[in-house]
Amino acid sequence: MHILDDILARIRATRQARHTPVVVFDLDHTLFDNGTRTISLLRDYARTAGEIELHTRLLGVRELGLPYMVKDVLALAGEARPEIIEAAQKFWLEGFFTDEIQRLDVPVAGARAFANEVFEAGATVVYLSGRDVPNMLVGCTESLRTHGFPVGLAHTLIVLKPTWEMRDLDFKRDVIDFLGTLGHVVAAFDNEPANCNLFRRMFPKALSVFLDTAMAPGAPPLDDGIPSIKDFRRSA
Repeated sequence: MHILDDILARIRATRQARHTPVVVFDLDHTLFDNGTRTISLLRDYARTAGEIELHTRLLGVRELGLPYMVKDVLALAGEARPEIIEAAQKFWLEGFFTDEIQRLDVPVAGARAFANEVFEAGATVVYLSGRDVPNMLVGCTESLRTHGFPVGLAHTLIVLKPTWEMRDLDFKRDVIDFLGTLGHVVAAFDNEPANCNLFRRMFPKALSVFLDTAMAPGAPPLDDGIPSIKDFRRSA
């Protein structure tokens, strides 16, 4: 049985046992590819900085499946000048974590369909993301709605960081107990091994699933037994 079908079966079994199944989804590099955000900002930087050649080279860089680090994205465009990398990273940082630019995000293949399958099977869907409330809640909600994810309905929640500065792992560790109050967590999806390991240890009966897309440098190894998928298609 495919891991996604296994999760749907667990949702139905949990419902039959008269418990509330809960499925947790991270957003960036899990349900959404945010490479479109990064490449758009870097092209804007190159244009406003008068770096016409860099802008032209960036036009040839793919928008999806980009590396995690800005310097590595710039390397795809042949950019290695330290002063340009530093300035571009600063420009990117000022624009990346904002409401408006989330409209550029593209759902990972199969993500919308599977999230709706989970919701229609009777699970509570929790979007648990390292995005923050002050800068990104409005855009996050709009993006989920625009792309057809279940949102704003009973049995759906968006849970974001209270501040931008808070570390993603610390935030997710803090909300673990809250997730348990919602019902029986049957599955959690994340692109960071540390988060997957956390979910596995805190919810040993649930399926913690790793999205093999992009991760932060220096990530710990994935714990044994955690399944890995590249997207939400059964054929992937």
